Amino acid sequence: MPDTAAGTRPPAAVKNMFRADIYGLPGVRQFIPAAHPGGKLDSMNHAFTRTRWLRRLTVLLTLLASTALAQRCEPLTGTPLRVGVLPVMNTLPLFVAEQEGFYEAHGVNVELVPVESARDRSIGLQTGQLDVGNNDVMGAVLQVAGGDELKIVRHDSFEAGVRFFSIVTSAESGLDTAEKLISALQAGEAQVAIGHNTVTEYMASKLLQDAGYTPEPEDYLEVSAIPLRLEHMAQGLVAAALLPEPLTTLAVETQGASAVLQDSSTEFVPVALTVTQVALDERPGDVCAFLAAYEQAAQAINADPEAYRHNEIRIPEPIIGSYEVPTFAAPRVPTQEEIALVQEWMVTVGMIDEAVPYEELVDGRFMPVD
Repeated sequence: MPDTAAGTRPPAAVKNMFRADIYGLPGVRQFIPAAHPGGKLDSMNHAFTRTRWLRRLTVLLTLLASTALAQRCEPLTGTPLRVGVLPVMNTLPLFVAEQEGFYEAHGVNVELVPVESARDRSIGLQTGQLDVGNNDVMGAVLQVAGGDELKIVRHDSFEAGVRFFSIVTSAESGLDTAEKLISALQAGEAQVAIGHNTVTEYMASKLLQDAGYTPEPEDYLEVSAIPLRLEHMAQGLVAAALLPEPLTTLAVETQGASAVLQDSSTEFVPVALTVTQVALDERPGDVCAFLAAYEQAAQAINADPEAYRHNEIRIPEPIIGSYEVPTFAAPRVPTQEEIALVQEWMVTVGMIDEAVPYEELVDGRFMPVD
C-alpha cells in the first residue's frame, strides 16, 4: 500500500496555525489563518468584529452543548483513532477539529492519515491500518458485500445547494458545454476520468443521465488518484474528469476548464464517514467522542466559513482568496430510501448482485435523536 495510505501525519505547519486558550477554556484553540497578500485577514485578527464575537459565542455554546454528549462517550481508550482523509473539501471539519482542539476537548486521540484514492482508503480499512474512512456509500456497500465489517456512521456532505462534484472539461478540449461533451461522448471522441466503483462513477453517471445521456462503460477512463485526474486534463490526456471540490474550482480558475455539469441541485450526494466494526465494538467511546468533535467543527465552520478560508491543507494556494468555503449538512445517517437508490444503481451496472440490508450498512446510534 502507498505510504500515503497509512502512517503519514499532516504537515507540521498545521500544528503552528492556532493559538492556545483563545476562549479562556483549556484545550480550546482558535484557528489562525496563514498570512496572505493583501493583509485583509491580518487586520481582522486584531479587531473584535461582530462576526468574530458571534463565532466565539457559537463555538463556546457548541462546546457547552456537547458536554452531555461527551458524558456518554465513554470509555475513552487514549489509543489513536486513525482516520483516512481524501483530498476533498468535505474533510475540512476533520482538520478544523484538530486545529481548534476539539478532539482534545472531547478526550479522543485522533490521527489524520492522508490517502489519495478510494482504493487506498478501502485497503486501509480492510487491513486495519485505518479505523475511520472518509468514504462513500458505494465503497461501504462493496466492502460489506465482500465480507468486510464496517458501518456508515454519518452522512458528511455539504448543505443543500453547495457544489461538491462536477464533470469538468479541459480548455484544450473545446467542450465547454454539457451538450458539446455529450456529443463527443456519443461520437467516441472523449472520455471522463473517474474512479471505478466509487462515488465519482455514480455521480458522473447521474449527472450525465440528468442531462439526457445514458453513459456507456467506454465513456469512462479509470484514474483512481483524484489529483491525477486534474493533471491528466492539464496534460491533454483526457478531455473531462469528475472532480470534487476544491479541485473543480482550481481547474476552472487556473486551467481555464469548464464545470459543465454540477451536483448543486442533487438531493443526495452519497458520501459518508465509515468506521470498522472492530472500532465500533471495542472503542465506541472513542468513536462517539470523534463524531462529537466533528460536529463541533462543522458548526464552527457554518457559523463563520470565512474564518477557515486560509486552511492551507484543504484549499490550494492559487484559489485561497476566491474559493467559497462550503457549509456542512446537519448530522444524520443516510435514510433507507437513499441507500436503496444507490444500491439499485449498483445492481443495474453489475457492481453487486443484490442489495446489502440497511442494518448491515448503517449505525445511527451516535447521531442526535429528533
